[in-house]
Parts: sequence; structure tokens; C-alpha cells
Amino acid sequence: MAFISIFLLIGCEPVVDPGDNGEDPNVVLKEYGTLEVEFRVPGSFLPPNRVLRADLSIAKSAELLYKGEFCYVANVYNTTLIYKIKLEPGQYYYQAGIVCIAEGDSCSAAGFPGGKYGMKWTMGKADVKANESIHVVPQFTQ
Repeated sequence: MAFISIFLLIGCEPVVDPGDNGEDPNVVLKEYGTLEVEFRVPGSFLPPNRVLRADLSIAKSAELLYKGEFCYVANVYNTTLIYKIKLEPGQYYYQAGIVCIAEGDSCSAAGFPGGKYGMKWTMGKADVKANESIHVVPQFTQ
């Protein structure tokens, strides 16, 4: 008795839905808000360009800010006044630092600890909401 085996090979191509745009329907798109930091350098009797922006960092908590575990660090410039940072909704803490580079005792007289290259720091808190912008202005003491 002979057994006859027939093998049928069928090529399988994935079935393509013509209405599919290639996006995974299970992927949830995150919404972001914008934290706008208006980083003003306080005016003083010092010559122009002797107080510079030195740091702008963002963290999810005051403790993480203190520990230096930032979720965002800006590349600060003295020509940029407003920094726009896209973040997921939530509460954030920011710190901003300025440095004095004036000669002589000018930095000490302007209240910068340590004189030349002395820094002043400030921090604050912001609540970022989805699809909204929040505007903050760090305040430095004189």
C-alpha cells in the first residue's frame, strides 16, 4: 500500500489593512506642558556684562534638586532671556545661578559671596499642566 503525501506550500504575506497608518494603536502619546523661565540678570552698579547667567536646572523634587539629579539642564547664554522647556505634567523645582566676573572688590560690594567668581543662587517651584505654558521669573536677592 502506497501512501501519497502532498505538500502544499503557501506563501504567507502579512495582510495589510488599507486604513492602517503604521502607528501602534497601543502606544499612548504623552502630553507635555511648557515651563517658560524668564532668566533675568538683576541690574546693579556693576559694568555691563559683569554678571552672567551660570546655571538653570530642573528636577522633580527639592531633594533631587539638592542632590543634583536633574531631569533638565539648560545650556544658558547671556543673549537668551526666556528658556522654554517641554516637560510632562507635574510639579518641578528649578534652580538658577548667576556669577560675577567684575574686577577688584566690585563683586563683594554687589553682594556676591567670595568676590570675583562668586555666585548667587535662587530656586522655585512650578506646576506644569498638559498643553499649557507656565511662566516663572527667578528672583535673586541683592
